[in-house]
Amino acid sequence: MASPVDPFASWYLSSLDGDDLLAGVSLLVLLFVFIPIYATVIYVFVCAEREIIGFRYLLSAAIADILCMVEYAGLNGYAILAKSRLVSVEGRPWLQMYIDYVWSRLHSILFPYSFQHQSRRVSYGVSVVLGWIAPMIFECAIHWQPFMTVFYFEPAMYGMLSEDFVRYLTDGQSTLILSINAICGFLPFLFYGIAVILLVKHGITSTSKLQRVEVMLILPCVLASVVFVVGQLAITFGTGSGKWFTWSICALFFGNSALQPLLLIAFSPFVRRGVIRFLLHRPQEETTSKISTVSRTSMSDRRR
Repeated sequence: MASPVDPFASWYLSSLDGDDLLAGVSLLVLLFVFIPIYATVIYVFVCAEREIIGFRYLLSAAIADILCMVEYAGLNGYAILAKSRLVSVEGRPWLQMYIDYVWSRLHSILFPYSFQHQSRRVSYGVSVVLGWIAPMIFECAIHWQPFMTVFYFEPAMYGMLSEDFVRYLTDGQSTLILSINAICGFLPFLFYGIAVILLVKHGITSTSKLQRVEVMLILPCVLASVVFVVGQLAITFGTGSGKWFTWSICALFFGNSALQPLLLIAFSPFVRRGVIRFLLHRPQEETTSKISTVSRTSMSDRRR
């Protein structure tokens, strides 16, 4: 039950209105639409990750994307419809720590260019260490600093609020987050640019289909980086601007993750064919075996 001094007490004591239903139901509908789409793309990754190294890194990113989708659409939508803050005031720092950790997973560079002989152990090891362990260490290091303010789900505002927005702006947290976002927005373009240069330098012939698949994975990553930067600017400068604005921030963060499978389907012919084969109930092995055969033939030609 909401506290009598709670500024949102009247909202918690009233029944759901049209805005509440629209905000909560729309988020849950988006979640139930995009989770199956992403699951289908993940299935294509799993079937082909032995031949296509880039899929191994995208599998790691896909797990984080799904967690973000559940977090920003599932939890927020449920909180609005149930008129529940999900956790107590004492539990807010722990929930925020989880939220920041999951979101920080998207900051890691996914190494879009890798050599064909990289082992699966190395690929998944890099994903775990740089994609999960390093962000966890970083999050633990800064989360309990005195300048940090807690963000929490506030269903009455359809999104996330800060416990002390003035401190967030003046004590350094806003500057820290903006600096991290600037770095994380710049690094992907740098690494993806290097990846393209390396691929062009090594030559992408009509027979090197594995490399061509890897190249097509880069473009959606670049576009997703642009969406990420826009989202971070929105939360940095627009927090506290009204309930539909806070809702739009959660929707934008959800969209950043939900956009990934759509971009991969749109820009990667291999992923697109794999999804079509899945929908038509055709085995994926035929597609990957053709690429694997071409790759082995190309490699044997180089040895000669």
